[in-house]
Parts: sequence; structure tokens; C-alpha cells
Amino acid sequence: MARAKNLGSLGGWLLLVGLSLTLIAVWVGFRGGAPHLMLRKLYDHLASPLLRLLLYMGVGLLVGQAIESLGWATKLGGWVRPLLRWGHLKEESGAGFTAAFFSSILANTMLLTFYQEGKISRKEMTLTYLVNSGLPVYLLHLPTTFFIILPLTRQAGLIYLGLTLAAAVLRSGAFLAYSRWRLPVISGTGAPLTVVPPAATESLAREIWQKFNRRFSRVILYTLPIYIFIFVVNDWGLFKWLREATAAHVAVNFLPVEAASVVIFSVATEFTSGMAAAGAFLQAGAMTVKETVLALVLGNIVATPIRALRHQLPSHVGIFSPKLGTELLLLSQGLRLISLILVALPYGIWG
Repeated sequence: MARAKNLGSLGGWLLLVGLSLTLIAVWVGFRGGAPHLMLRKLYDHLASPLLRLLLYMGVGLLVGQAIESLGWATKLGGWVRPLLRWGHLKEESGAGFTAAFFSSILANTMLLTFYQEGKISRKEMTLTYLVNSGLPVYLLHLPTTFFIILPLTRQAGLIYLGLTLAAAVLRSGAFLAYSRWRLPVISGTGAPLTVVPPAATESLAREIWQKFNRRFSRVILYTLPIYIFIFVVNDWGLFKWLREATAAHVAVNFLPVEAASVVIFSVATEFTSGMAAAGAFLQAGAMTVKETVLALVLGNIVATPIRALRHQLPSHVGIFSPKLGTELLLLSQGLRLISLILVALPYGIWG
């Protein structure tokens, strides 16, 4: 039995190596060019960011496994216990919620670990993931976005941040209320904090490492080919084509033509470019504050699916599974867009 399992694992690794080499060979054959330039590009745009992603995922998985095995979930989720117990979420979900303020990868790996250990149901894992995708993730990225948005767009930027904050709070609050409705009431006051005897430390460390090694191997098996595939199709221009096709079909008849430029910059390039364009039009008086805010929100809405596919899909597939990771990503991003529309419409009408 063990031999068959080892052979299966070896077969998976051989398939992974073969698939990865095939994708890279196809890319090299398609691109051509000087070997040293191709190697430099492979290192800068594939190997380096991929190793960094796997490092973050590995650390998150190891920390999550240690928290689960040491029984620290109760302590980590204690400060949000009243809020999450109102939503009928367990202490383990509270630990994942707390972790989401520091790292979404850590939070996701913890939730998956608790689900695989049978401590939370799949429904609770999904609902906690959705709660985390609101306010915790927003606050996690706020320090970076705040100091980009404010200098460029000033008052419009503050209103935009307020609308996106309202959308994040709306999502977390709605998912928490839904979990209260859908999940059973939690009985008792939660499990006591586990204290590990010194004699058990060595065996516990071995258990943590074995579980981590098994799960991280699975993460690599899924993440590596997906990441290489996205690198290849991105280098071939797929995402550029998607951005240009999306930008070309964006209709903003209710806003001035300058607003269309802000949306197109947000979609066709990156977040900062849209902000810079909005700031330039606002400073020149070509757009009002309200028009700038609505253009930024619309650019956010249109650009989000492409950015999620390119930047978040590999980690979601690696942490969860191809099917579950894709489902969770599509669900969270779809609901995020709905929440942005719900908060932007009242501002657009009465703001």
C-alpha cells in the first residue's frame, strides 16, 4: 500500500516536471531570440516571482499547520469571538479571520487545514473565506493603496476609498449575517487552549512537518503548472488582448470622454496608471470630483476579473484545489463587483 502510494506520488511529480518543461519549451520555441535574453526573462518574470509565491505559500501553510496542531486557534480567534459566534462561526474560523488581516495566503491555508481536519464544515470554510474577502483583505492592502491614491486624486481619492470601504464592510457583514442564518448554533464556550507537554514536543514537531510536507507537495503540484501556463499565455499577449478588448467595449456615456480614458488606463495597464490619469484630469479641471470617483469605481469593476485571473488564480488553485479554488475566486470576485455597484449607485444618483 505504501509502495503504491509512493509510486503514485512519484508519478505526479514526473507528470509535473514533464508538463512544466513542455510549457517552457513551447514558450522558447514560440519566442525565439538570444538564449541569454530568454534565460534572463525566465528568471525575472517566471522563476523569481514563482519562488517568492511558493515561499509565501509554504510559510503560510507551515504556520497554519502549527497553529492547528498546537491548538492555538482558540487563542488566536478569541478577540473576535463575540462577533463570529453571533454568525455561528467556530473558534477555528475566528483564527482564520484574524490571520486574514496579515496574510490572505495564511488565512486560506488555515481554513483548508481546519476543514481537512474536520474541525469546520465545507460550508463554514466557504463562508469564512467570503467574510475574510471583505474587510480584512481591504485593510490588509489599505496602507499601500492609500499612499498611492491620496497624493494623486486627493478628495476624489478619499471618497473612492470610502466607497470601497463601504463595499468591503457590506460584504463581510452580509456574509456574516448569512452564516448566522445557514449555520447551526454553536454549543458550549469553545475548546480550551491546548498546552503541549514538553515530552510531546518532538513528536508534535514531526507531525507538523509530515503534514506540511504532504500538503505543500500537493500545493506545488497544482501551483507550478498553472503559474507557468499563465506566464506563457501572458507573454503571448492573451491578457493584453483581453484588456484591450474589454477597454474597447467599455461604454461610459453618462460620464465625459476623459472618464473613459481613466477607465481604459485602469483596464489596459495597471491600477496606478488609472489613478494618475484621474489625478491629471481632475487637476486640469476636465473632470469633477464626482465624475472622477465614478470613473475610478468603474475602472475597478471592469479590471478586477482580469487581475484576479492573472494574480490570484495560481495561489487559490494551489492552496485549495483546481475546482474549489476557482469556484471560491469567482464567487468572491463576483460578489465584490456586486457590492461595488451597490455602493456606487447611490453616490452616482445622490452624491
